[in-house]
Amino acid sequence: MHRKLLFLLVFTLGLVSTAQAQTTTSAPRRVHTSPTPFWLPRGVVLGTSYNDALLTPRLKVQWELTFFQDRKDAFVFLVEGGLGWGARMPTPKAGKPETNLGAYYEHTAQVGFGYRNQLPNAAHWGFQVTGGPVFYGAKFDGGPLPDKNVAGIVEGRIQIGYQFDKVAAGVAVGYGEPFGLKRRYLGRGFVGGPMVGLFMDWR
Repeated sequence: MHRKLLFLLVFTLGLVSTAQAQTTTSAPRRVHTSPTPFWLPRGVVLGTSYNDALLTPRLKVQWELTFFQDRKDAFVFLVEGGLGWGARMPTPKAGKPETNLGAYYEHTAQVGFGYRNQLPNAAHWGFQVTGGPVFYGAKFDGGPLPDKNVAGIVEGRIQIGYQFDKVAAGVAVGYGEPFGLKRRYLGRGFVGGPMVGLFMDWR
C-alpha cells in the first residue's frame, strides 16, 4: 500500500475515534431533518489542487445523507461528483515529455463517509474519506500522444469554518491519492494531490 494512502487512512481512523469519544458524552440522540430534499446537493467545495507543477481548479458537489445525529455530532454518507481543468501548466523541460502539457482535465465520482461537528451560530469542523473512479485526460504539445484513462482515487478532506443557522461555510483542505495508474500513462503524475479551497454545507 502506498505510504501516503496508509497515512491518510490512519489519520482518518484517529479522527473517527476522537469523534466517537465525543458522542459518548453528548446529549441523547436526536433525529436530523434536512431542509434540502435528498435528491438535491447539500454541499459544495470550490478549490484548487497543485500536483507536479500543475494548478487545477476544482468544483465538487456533494449529496449527504445523515445516518447518525446527536446534539452536535453527525455521521453522514456521501456521494460526491467533481470536475477539474488545468489552469496553469508546468514549464516544459528537456527530456521530460510530460511537462509539455497543453490541456488537462480530471473528473471524479466518489462515495464515502464523513463526520460533522456543529451547533447553530458556533464553530464547525468535519472530515471525510471518499473513493471512486477518476477520469482524466492530458493533451501534450510537440509530439506525445494524448493520455486519457480511468483509474481509482481515495480522497481525505478536513473542513473548518462557522455554522450559521442552516449553512456552514469555511476552509477545506484535502489530499487525493490515485491508484491503478500504469507507468506508461504519461499524465499519471498530475492526478490527485493536495487541495485547498472553500466549502459550503447546508445539510
